[in-house]
Amino acid sequence: MKYILFILLSLNCFSQKNSKAQYLFDENDQLISQDQFKNKLNDKKIELITYEIDTAFIGRFLKKKDIGILSSSEKIKIYNALQNISTKKIDDSKTIIINFFYKDNPEPNGSCIDYYVTDKAYRKFLENNTSLNQFFITEKNYDYKNKNVYQDKNDIIRATLFKYKFACGNYIIIHPNGNFYRKLGEYKQEEIPQNLINIE
Repeated sequence: MKYILFILLSLNCFSQKNSKAQYLFDENDQLISQDQFKNKLNDKKIELITYEIDTAFIGRFLKKKDIGILSSSEKIKIYNALQNISTKKIDDSKTIIINFFYKDNPEPNGSCIDYYVTDKAYRKFLENNTSLNQFFITEKNYDYKNKNVYQDKNDIIRATLFKYKFACGNYIIIHPNGNFYRKLGEYKQEEIPQNLINIE
C-alpha cells in the first residue's frame, strides 16, 4: 500500500509538462535509493508519508514511536509556547503530555479529537496524578469547540514536535529532564499511563 501511494504520486509527477524531482528519505532523514525504499516498505515500525513542495515530490519514512531527549533550547521553546497559548504557568518539575491534532473531516462520525478530549477514564487518571501537566493542542487555525483545547497559534508546537501530518492524533510525553516518548498517528489513550513509566 505504501509503495502504491508513492507510485501514484510519481505518475502525477511524470504527467506534468515540467516534471519535478523525486526524493526518498529514511526515518533518520537520510536520502535513500529506490531499492532501499522497497526494502523498508514492510517495516511496521515506520510509516511512509508523501507530499509535494515547490521543487519536488517527497517520500519520507517516519518512526511511529520515537524515544529521545529534547535540547534545553527546544524544551524552553515548548514550555514558553504552552504558557503563551494556555495562559497557565508551566511547572517544570512536572511531566508534560501533549496530545496534538491536525484538522480532519468530521463527517460522518465526528473528528478524532472528540473521543480523546472526552475520555472519562483518562480524565480520572489525570485527576489522580497531579505530577502531570496535560495539554490538548490543535494545529494553527484549527479552532476546536472545547475550552480545554488550545490552538497552536504561532505554529511552534507543530514545527518543533509534530512537523509532518499524521491523521487522528499524536502525542508526546516530556519528562522534566527532557526525555521524551512520541507516538505519531492514531493511538489508544490507555497506553499513555504505561508509557509514562517506560521512559522515565
